[in-house]
Formats: sequence, structure tokens, C-alpha cells
Amino acid sequence: MTELEFIAELTTVLERHSDSARTLISELLASLPDRATRLDLVIFPSQDADGFFTVAASVDGPDLYVINKAIRGHAELFGPKHTESGVEPPIPIVDSDDVDYSVNDIVVDCAAKWLQTIWQSIGNVQCRIPVVIVGHDDYGTITPINLHSGKSA
Repeated sequence: MTELEFIAELTTVLERHSDSARTLISELLASLPDRATRLDLVIFPSQDADGFFTVAASVDGPDLYVINKAIRGHAELFGPKHTESGVEPPIPIVDSDDVDYSVNDIVVDCAAKWLQTIWQSIGNVQCRIPVVIVGHDDYGTITPINLHSGKSA
């Protein structure tokens, strides 16, 4: 699979899940605990660099366990799973030894652009804390991305 084919397939899958992610982000914002000081939307690419990844929210502030527990029900924004019939949703998977591009950087960049689009589509965001898109382990070429300054729009 070429780099452009990988990007196109991944973008298509992400776009199909925009409505559910938009709903989860809205629910996530509504469930933020008072003590939270920052919301990170973190893209976790696979250690195998095969295209597998998850997107999850994490809050910063005092007593991390307690404040992250408050958002647990809305924290996973996109999470493909290995099933008996394959990966669901069917994201593109590659063997990193067979490609000449950084799969993890592409995954993070595509997911970050997708999250930006979703955020912009929400409209008048009411959130008192900063919101940042982060690529785990510094993957991605466009992250971190500051989505929200911490003031209501």
C-alpha cells in the first residue's frame, strides 16, 4: 500500500466515525471535572507501526486518577479492536517493514486533522480549560495542536 493509499483509506474510515466522535467530545466536555486544568486528545499509535491506533481523552490537574475517572465513559473517541473477523472498524493495516513511510506519523497527522475538523464543526464550544491534540511519544509532524485556549468561544 502506498503512502497516499494509506492516507486515503484512513481518512475515509475516520470520516465515517465523525458523528460518533462529535457526540463523544460534546459529552466529554460536559463531564469535565471542576479540578481539571487541561484536556488532551491523545493519539496513541501502535508500537508495531502497523497503522493500529486509538484516540483517547485525558485530563490534567490535581489528583489525576479521580479527575480522569470522571471522564472515563467518554474518553475513548476512536478505538479499533481486533475481532474474529478482523479489525473493527476496518482501518488500514500495513507491515512497517514493507513500506517506506512513517506509518505512526501519518496515523497521528490524519487523526489530528480529523479531530480539528470535528472540533470546528461543534461550533460555540463552552470549555473553561485549554484543549490540545497530542501525538503520543511525539509521533506526528503537526502536533501538538492547540484547539481551544480555555475561554468560551
